[in-house]
Amino acid sequence: MRAILLIIILAMSISACWNSVEGQAKKLGTREFTPETWANAADLHRGEMTASLMKKYDLTSFHRTEIEALLGEPTGYFDYDTNPAYFVGPNTVQSMYGKGYLLVFLTNKSNGDVNRVIFFPEIE
Repeated sequence: MRAILLIIILAMSISACWNSVEGQAKKLGTREFTPETWANAADLHRGEMTASLMKKYDLTSFHRTEIEALLGEPTGYFDYDTNPAYFVGPNTVQSMYGKGYLLVFLTNKSNGDVNRVIFFPEIE
Protein backbone atom coordinates (compact mmCIF):
# COMPACT_ATOMS: atom_id res chain seq x y z
CA MET A 1 0.00 0.00 0.00
CA ARG A 2 2.81 2.41 0.87
CA ALA A 3 4.53 1.68 -2.43
CA ILE A 4 1.37 2.54 -4.38
CA LEU A 5 0.94 5.77 -2.41
CA LEU A 6 4.59 6.66 -3.05
CA ILE A 7 4.16 6.04 -6.79
CA ILE A 8 1.02 8.22 -6.88
CA ILE A 9 2.77 11.06 -5.03
CA LEU A 10 5.80 10.82 -7.32
CA ALA A 11 3.61 10.87 -10.44
CA MET A 12 1.74 13.93 -9.17
CA SER A 13 5.01 15.71 -8.41
CA ILE A 14 6.39 15.01 -11.87
CA SER A 15 3.13 16.16 -13.46
CA ALA A 16 3.17 19.43 -11.48
CA CYS A 17 6.76 20.13 -12.52
CA TRP A 18 6.04 19.40 -16.17
CA ASN A 19 3.17 21.91 -16.24
CA SER A 20 5.20 24.62 -14.51
CA VAL A 21 6.39 27.53 -16.60
CA GLU A 22 9.85 25.96 -16.58
CA GLY A 23 8.41 22.65 -17.78
CA GLN A 24 6.49 24.44 -20.52
CA ALA A 25 9.68 26.23 -21.61
CA LYS A 26 11.52 22.92 -21.95
CA LYS A 27 8.88 21.79 -24.44
CA LEU A 28 10.01 24.59 -26.77
CA GLY A 29 13.66 23.54 -26.75
CA THR A 30 17.00 23.87 -25.01
CA ARG A 31 18.93 26.43 -27.04
CA GLU A 32 21.42 28.44 -24.93
CA PHE A 33 20.25 31.93 -23.94
CA THR A 34 22.46 34.99 -24.16
CA PRO A 35 21.17 38.55 -24.47
CA GLU A 36 23.07 38.92 -27.75
CA THR A 37 21.63 35.73 -29.26
CA TRP A 38 18.12 36.68 -28.11
CA ALA A 39 18.41 40.14 -29.68
CA ASN A 40 19.13 38.65 -33.11
CA ALA A 41 16.86 35.59 -32.94
CA ALA A 42 13.55 34.89 -34.64
CA ASP A 43 10.57 34.08 -32.42
CA LEU A 44 11.02 30.34 -32.98
CA HIS A 45 14.60 30.42 -31.70
CA ARG A 46 13.67 32.72 -28.83
CA GLY A 47 11.17 30.09 -27.74
CA GLU A 48 13.94 27.51 -27.76
CA MET A 49 15.94 29.78 -25.41
CA THR A 50 13.26 30.29 -22.75
CA ALA A 51 14.25 27.26 -20.65
CA SER A 52 17.86 28.44 -20.56
CA LEU A 53 16.72 31.99 -19.74
CA MET A 54 14.69 30.73 -16.77
CA LYS A 55 17.53 28.52 -15.58
CA LYS A 56 20.07 31.38 -15.67
CA TYR A 57 17.93 34.11 -14.09
CA ASP A 58 15.49 34.34 -11.19
CA LEU A 59 13.08 36.38 -13.28
CA THR A 60 10.63 37.01 -10.43
CA SER A 61 13.34 39.00 -8.67
CA PHE A 62 13.52 41.43 -11.60
CA HIS A 63 11.90 44.79 -12.13
CA ARG A 64 10.10 45.49 -15.40
CA THR A 65 12.96 47.75 -16.55
CA GLU A 66 15.50 44.96 -15.90
CA ILE A 67 13.46 42.54 -18.05
CA GLU A 68 13.43 45.06 -20.89
CA ALA A 69 17.16 45.76 -20.46
CA LEU A 70 17.84 42.01 -20.73
CA LEU A 71 15.38 41.11 -23.52
CA GLY A 72 14.85 44.38 -25.34
CA GLU A 73 11.62 46.17 -26.20
CA PRO A 74 8.55 43.91 -25.73
CA THR A 75 7.23 42.39 -28.96
CA GLY A 76 3.75 41.63 -27.65
CA TYR A 77 1.02 42.88 -25.37
CA PHE A 78 -0.75 41.14 -22.48
CA ASP A 79 -3.66 42.95 -20.80
CA TYR A 80 -1.66 45.97 -19.56
CA ASP A 81 1.33 47.95 -20.82
CA THR A 82 3.00 47.22 -17.48
CA ASN A 83 3.33 43.50 -18.36
CA PRO A 84 6.28 43.04 -20.74
CA ALA A 85 5.44 40.28 -23.23
CA TYR A 86 7.47 38.64 -26.01
CA PHE A 87 6.31 36.42 -28.85
CA VAL A 88 8.26 33.16 -28.74
CA GLY A 89 8.10 29.77 -30.38
CA PRO A 90 6.30 28.65 -33.52
CA ASN A 91 3.81 30.99 -35.16
CA THR A 92 1.41 28.10 -35.70
CA VAL A 93 -0.16 28.90 -32.32
CA GLN A 94 -2.91 31.52 -32.38
CA SER A 95 -4.45 33.51 -29.53
CA MET A 96 -6.32 36.78 -29.16
CA TYR A 97 -2.90 38.47 -28.89
CA GLY A 98 -1.49 37.19 -32.18
CA LYS A 99 0.51 34.31 -33.62
CA GLY A 100 2.89 32.49 -31.32
CA TYR A 101 3.18 31.97 -27.60
CA LEU A 102 3.56 35.03 -25.41
CA LEU A 103 6.23 34.91 -22.71
CA VAL A 104 4.60 37.24 -20.19
CA PHE A 105 6.09 38.95 -17.15
CA LEU A 106 3.19 39.80 -14.85
CA THR A 107 4.20 42.82 -12.81
CA ASN A 108 2.99 44.63 -9.74
CA LYS A 109 1.34 47.68 -11.22
CA SER A 110 2.34 49.94 -8.33
CA ASN A 111 6.08 49.18 -8.24
CA GLY A 112 6.97 47.33 -11.47
CA ASP A 113 8.34 44.19 -9.79
CA VAL A 114 7.80 40.92 -11.67
CA ASN A 115 5.40 38.74 -9.67
CA ARG A 116 5.06 35.82 -12.06
CA VAL A 117 6.14 34.52 -15.46
CA ILE A 118 3.66 32.70 -17.71
CA PHE A 119 3.18 31.51 -21.26
CA PHE A 120 -0.02 32.46 -23.05
CA PRO A 121 -1.57 30.28 -24.21
CA GLU A 122 -0.20 27.62 -21.90
CA ILE A 123 2.12 25.20 -23.68
CA GLU A 124 0.55 21.74 -23.70
